Amino acid sequence: MRSHYKRIGDYVTQIKLKNTDDAISNLKGININKHFMPSVANINGTDLSKYRVVKKNQFAFNPMHVGRDEVLPISMLDDENPIIVSPAYVVFEVNDEKELLSEYLMMWCRRSEFDRNAWFMTDNSVRGGFSWADFCDMKLPMPLIEKQCEIVREYNVVNDRILLNEQFKQKLNDKTQIIYKHWFLDFEFPISKEYAKSIGKPELEGKPYKSSGGEMGYCEKLQEDVPEKWYLSNIKAYSKVISGFAFKSAWWSNSGSPVIKIGSFNNNTVNYSTLAYVDPSRVVGKEKISCKAGDIVVAMTGFTMGKIGLVPPVYDYLYINQRVGKFDLGHNPFERGAFLYSYLLNPQFKEQMASIGGDSRQANVSGDEIDNFSLLMPSEFVVDQFNQLMSSCLKLIVEKVYQNHHLTKLSKIILQKMSKV
Repeated sequence: MRSHYKRIGDYVTQIKLKNTDDAISNLKGININKHFMPSVANINGTDLSKYRVVKKNQFAFNPMHVGRDEVLPISMLDDENPIIVSPAYVVFEVNDEKELLSEYLMMWCRRSEFDRNAWFMTDNSVRGGFSWADFCDMKLPMPLIEKQCEIVREYNVVNDRILLNEQFKQKLNDKTQIIYKHWFLDFEFPISKEYAKSIGKPELEGKPYKSSGGEMGYCEKLQEDVPEKWYLSNIKAYSKVISGFAFKSAWWSNSGSPVIKIGSFNNNTVNYSTLAYVDPSRVVGKEKISCKAGDIVVAMTGFTMGKIGLVPPVYDYLYINQRVGKFDLGHNPFERGAFLYSYLLNPQFKEQMASIGGDSRQANVSGDEIDNFSLLMPSEFVVDQFNQLMSSCLKLIVEKVYQNHHLTKLSKIILQKMSKV
């Protein structure tokens, strides 16, 4: 059955080009998701001439720590501009694209089975090293080049759609921030019909409040003028934080009731591939810590502290683990969530979180502390207006997350099918 599997080393060549003229300064590393990323190393005063050059369609992998992480960090450069990587990395390229497509090989390297095989081949060192010879001895199925092209196209269609959804989601987040700033920081929310009538200027209806002469009053605590009837309060005046439950590690399983942990936050939403699960009997009577679509959760410890997640509609209910909090937004969070979500993305919230030590691994914040973060409370009418206007944005954001959840599953299925070609 595996007669069509071929040794990778027969189709690739190692490249040892060094940055001898220091022409390239763009130093990259590779993360466990198999993407090039900006290096965190301090290169001030470092001799970059010894670093290895990676050009378009060439690969690099980090042979260290495979035994520890059970993943081979490997990536293919698809950028026109060359980069440099650590001298410890291995760089190589495909010999002939008419026999083996570089993209097809990269797809194979993304399979979980590939990482398991790499881990199995690691040596007995503390770091669990993985050599170039080990990589060359690994095998992959080698269908005709036409079939490789078909598989790559199918995979790219799915992943291009995932990328488009992420870009659209980012635009929606940007939109909420722009409108939030215009309304609640610049005080240029539209004047209501009732207010315009009360001051005898009906023609001002819909005009921006502050620049159209809306009444302002001095706020002693903020030391600035704010719109009439607005006041400085705290988060709990709008939504109290509910802290999660300390599920025991022995309760975790591969299926059951989903639980949001501090590692489940990604790009202001919940990453479903990182959820934990417990037997449904473990969540009986814990409705208070349950979440549904539209709820907003927050990480309360370590480097993730202050990250927020808008819950998408993948499950009817999820539950929150210890060091995760949920903002209580009532039965229909979409009705009241836009104002809070926009505030939590704003630097005002992030600065208060950082003051507790949000950049420290040991940092922790309690629900009570978040409850008492300061929040300028607008008039109820203005908040309701904003929530009505922006609720559609929140629904679109979670819809894109929902789509990408299923597209990611489809992407993994395509990778699994490669072993059967």
